[in-house]
Amino acid sequence: MPQDGVIRVEDLLRSPALQLRLIAGEAGLARRVAWAHVSELEDPTPWLFGSEMIMTTGIAVPRAAERQRAYLERLDDAGVACLALSEGLMVPPLTRAFLAAEGERGFPVAEVPIPVPFMAISQQVAAATVGDMGRRLNAQLQVFGAVQWLAAGNLSAREIFARLERHIHPNTLLYRVRRFGQISGRPLTSTESLAEVWLALRATAAVPGAAHRPSPA
Repeated sequence: MPQDGVIRVEDLLRSPALQLRLIAGEAGLARRVAWAHVSELEDPTPWLFGSEMIMTTGIAVPRAAERQRAYLERLDDAGVACLALSEGLMVPPLTRAFLAAEGERGFPVAEVPIPVPFMAISQQVAAATVGDMGRRLNAQLQVFGAVQWLAAGNLSAREIFARLERHIHPNTLLYRVRRFGQISGRPLTSTESLAEVWLALRATAAVPGAAHRPSPA
């Protein structure tokens, strides 16, 4: 495992302790993995930051071809690094549409042997990335700081997104911007909209307990 705080999909595939098998998506093996997390949701993307390895027993994977493809495309658009499917549990037959999307996008999908617990993968990722935690925290703080600059200053949406892209995966950024607009009805495409959102966040933060709502795992 690497010692520089950066672990990639290919590093996990080479780990003798994990014995992961690549199903498809060889072109994406250089993707960085920041975290490994179990999710059995068909759409976990609202609770992701990007660069995750998503692990599932198969409950999350739809059976219909188009829904399978949409599932993979959603993960990739959100900046997910890799999908790990548990061997022989509840994974439905993978369709041609699903496998074609893997190849087109270079999105790695791996199979986890039954004897290997998901926790073993999470522990390897955590051990490799612990030295990088300070840098990632600093990057997140800079993202929030960039939003503050826009709300307080006179930066255009193009300028603020250019700054944000230095610290967050571009696919994740674009997905979250679109998702926020869909949910809130406030597309983040103008200084006025961003200023309103920032003021709302500041107001929410001022109310004790308002920001601490449970989120689905």
